[in-house]
Amino acid sequence: MRALGRRPRFPAPLAALLAICVIAGTGVSGRQDPRQEPKPQPEPQQPIPVFRAGTALVRVDVTATVRGDEPVTDLTSDDFEVTEDDVPQIVQTSQFVRIDGERKSDLNEPLEIRSKDHAILEAARDDVRLFAIFLDDYHIDKKPDVTLPLREALTKFVSQFRSNDLIVMMDPLTTLYDLKYTRSKPDLINRIRTFEGRRGEVFPVKSPIEEAQMSQRNWQELRAGVTLSALTALATQMGGLREGRKSILFVSQGPPVRPGSPNDQRLKEALEAANRGNVTIHVLDPRPLGTVAFGGDNVLRQIAGDTGGRAILNTNNPSDQLTAVIADASAYYLVGYTPTRSANDGKFHRIEVKVKRRGVKVTARRGYWAATEKEMTAAAEAAATPVNVGLTTALASLSQSTTNTRAVGIWTGVSRGDGERTRLTFTWEANPAVTGDKPARLEIQPADEAGKPTLDAQVIAGAPGEIPMMARFDLPAGRHRIRFTSLSSAGDIIDRWIQNMTVPAHSTEPIVLSTPRFLRARNMIELRAIEANPAAVPTAATRFRPSDRVLLEIECEAPGLTPAIKVELLNAKGDLLRPLDAPPLADGKLRMTLAVSSLAPSTYVLKITATAGDHAAEQWAAFRIAP
Repeated sequence: MRALGRRPRFPAPLAALLAICVIAGTGVSGRQDPRQEPKPQPEPQQPIPVFRAGTALVRVDVTATVRGDEPVTDLTSDDFEVTEDDVPQIVQTSQFVRIDGERKSDLNEPLEIRSKDHAILEAARDDVRLFAIFLDDYHIDKKPDVTLPLREALTKFVSQFRSNDLIVMMDPLTTLYDLKYTRSKPDLINRIRTFEGRRGEVFPVKSPIEEAQMSQRNWQELRAGVTLSALTALATQMGGLREGRKSILFVSQGPPVRPGSPNDQRLKEALEAANRGNVTIHVLDPRPLGTVAFGGDNVLRQIAGDTGGRAILNTNNPSDQLTAVIADASAYYLVGYTPTRSANDGKFHRIEVKVKRRGVKVTARRGYWAATEKEMTAAAEAAATPVNVGLTTALASLSQSTTNTRAVGIWTGVSRGDGERTRLTFTWEANPAVTGDKPARLEIQPADEAGKPTLDAQVIAGAPGEIPMMARFDLPAGRHRIRFTSLSSAGDIIDRWIQNMTVPAHSTEPIVLSTPRFLRARNMIELRAIEANPAAVPTAATRFRPSDRVLLEIECEAPGLTPAIKVELLNAKGDLLRPLDAPPLADGKLRMTLAVSSLAPSTYVLKITATAGDHAAEQWAAFRIAP
């Protein structure tokens, strides 16, 4: 459950990547304000309501089942009874959500997760069930009667995931940077088969954090703090990925938490993060039946109870309940109400959900943390702050290029095409950060929403040779799919993937600026060759060294007008560093030297503006100077 108006806390660059379909650089033409440019939205499998009638609206996801854990699918708002702090509330909205783990759209796209950015985009889909398995090895015994049944149970659990499910596995020392969402069940099962608990064991030391723990008397309490902090970070990260239910399976015998201790506060922070992010935490104590007191560990029961999860404790056969964990993420209700309280007090508010129909078992979280007035004011101010789409898109494009894990880096240019079409231009070069087979050619083919080719494929090289180094396609405005296939020198397929692109409409705009092109030379010979070639091939790189020679090239089409071009150098915040001396257009093209040797190592953004009378167009391009 989430109280709306509370902003999920995750890095701004991450949020930007969720909202932007990147075509290298971004352009705004005519009189339209770039901040008002509409963004295409993906069509969801089943609409998940986001209640925005007021900032105090609260949403809670509810599992309703009958005997045998079969979901009840025909409840309405009138069937639910909700109380907050024992005060009855009026249920305003409810919707049943069913997700079966199978792909409902984009059926021709490969399901394999290719990068962190791809995982983020996939996690935002409405037809994806999102799971995390937290293996708390700090608080699991290294005993055969614990380890072997646990491996078997988790293997069966993972084997039930479907093709579209997205799963991440972590332990207390896994950082958010190292989280790897995957759909590969073999990879998950291989990790499960080697898992062992480390409860009470000091050696081997696995990290500097553990080395520091050894010098402290309370190292066991410190390890409990590491576990709870990692659980908080995971819940916060998952909560920021999308609306809707997310599920964590917390495998542990229970971290020790003394009332009033620092770990007691960390436990509260973990529960608060889960409640704010609509994350359900199920707990699994792997100890066999009879080895713990009746009811199991109190901390584990609190984690499950306060987040609406299942407490799988004191059992020799957890498989049935683990199957129910997947079922809970597959069928649930989203129930929304406006609290009768008027103040945003920042306190925990206890809720209880019941169903009027007899024989229905209801599972929901026990409450939520309300926002404070200060947080609500800050959220309102942030929402009212205009977003600079050009700057944000340029930085997102730069981020994707620097985290690219494919064997090729691709530059995509957008300009006016023939007739009413828009031209996409592609070049590529090998990614030096990727080892393995080196690509020699790249095949590019546009396709429609169903994956059917709309134009003939073009094959381009990454270096001068017998075939062209640039591919050009004139496409109608709208959403397209571009299929890329990297090939070896022998013609073998190295990689194949599909990228969705939204092609802008340029045919009616009075001024059109093409995507900025970087022309890079590593020595004077290459520089002279570029200067002598009016059709030089742009580089796909956006990371330059001070020793590089870099030229900026941009085309401007403005029939019947004589636009003035202004080029400004900005920092990553969008602050102006200095205007650059831009030469006048020559035959609709501008080419100028970018003095990267005078720039300190950092991230920079170029803002290019063309104006003629009341008409204007902008382009943005980000680049990075390496040490």
